[in-house]
Amino acid sequence: MFLEIIKMALHSFSTNKLRTFLTTLGIIIGVAAVVALMSLGEGTKLTIERQFTSLGSNLLTVFPRFGRGVGLVRGAPRSSITNDDYEALVKELDSSKVVAIVPYASRNVQVKYMASNTNTQLVGTSPDYLKIREIGIKSGEFFTFEEYKGGKKVAVLGSSVAGTLFETDDPIGKTIKIQGISFKVIGVLESQGQLGGFANLDDMIVIPLTTFQRKIQGGNSLNSIYISAVKPEVMNELQAQIEEIIRKRHKIADPNYDDFMVQNQLTILNSLNQSMQALTLFLAGIAAISLLVGGIGIMNIMLVSVTERIKEIGIRKAVGAKAFHILLQFLMESVIVSISGGIIGIILGFLISQLLKSSTGLSSVITLNPVVLSFTVAVMVGVFFGFYPAYRASKLNPIEALRYE
Repeated sequence: MFLEIIKMALHSFSTNKLRTFLTTLGIIIGVAAVVALMSLGEGTKLTIERQFTSLGSNLLTVFPRFGRGVGLVRGAPRSSITNDDYEALVKELDSSKVVAIVPYASRNVQVKYMASNTNTQLVGTSPDYLKIREIGIKSGEFFTFEEYKGGKKVAVLGSSVAGTLFETDDPIGKTIKIQGISFKVIGVLESQGQLGGFANLDDMIVIPLTTFQRKIQGGNSLNSIYISAVKPEVMNELQAQIEEIIRKRHKIADPNYDDFMVQNQLTILNSLNQSMQALTLFLAGIAAISLLVGGIGIMNIMLVSVTERIKEIGIRKAVGAKAFHILLQFLMESVIVSISGGIIGIILGFLISQLLKSSTGLSSVITLNPVVLSFTVAVMVGVFFGFYPAYRASKLNPIEALRYE
């Protein structure tokens, strides 16, 4: 009986091909829109996560809070974070919970090599910088702790700076001038790409912090201190320890008067994920309106179909068909329309997301959740909007139906 009902439903569709297609179209558009938008939202979220983790995993960053420091360094506000804070964190933080602690100072400088020159970011840091940022060395090597402690004039180039200054030549062993001071190039970093589409992470030169402070900046102030935790679970505990150590050093009793701030990468990522998830669901909700419209379309067409086939229903009831059989027949037609639209919509949504990915450069990731969700909703729409026409057909009086013209 069940197979017979499916055969009758398919026969009904084959006799009204255009009407069936138009009925299915609303479901197709709705499912395709949900799948495409949610895949783009998921892809964007993963891109943001990758960009943050490219700066380092499980990262805590100590920043100065400008406006609460005192004095100037060469015309700029003096940072409240210094080498002494870095040394205190190295000494007092629980080493079992920390991968590395790295001081960081930077400024824009003019760099020259023979006739080539460029303006780039100069970074002063320690050899553990590679552990924090998880960057590889493309050629040469990074500076050692001996070179760091000795304040050697050695430089490691970002791939973009290396290409600008040396083009296709090998920069290792060459001498460049930074702010008129000679530095020996000992390495080139692997390419890191763009951060957020606007900051070029390859446009920089890394030198020992000791050299940076003595030759370029002066003083012992830092832009920031990076602390990499061994796992996400200890980040909040480490943050509390960092704040306690620096407040003690800076003689701050009230946290409202902190002259520093600690940025927790995990907190930022969680906030971004929540925002992206809300945006994705909002877009999916807008797209799901098409499913509602498609459901209303199914109900309209099924009501028309019932009216057209009243005499057929009367004949079936007269030869022994039960009300349940009639209900199941029309409900099955509605569900088949929804299932077909859902399958076609999923395929179309996948193709749309891939097309947008290749044409616009947006990241797109197809996951199981939007596929299952959109398909389930499509089937539910078919059942919900198809039930009333099917119920109405099942309740027709066979004598009245046979007399219907």
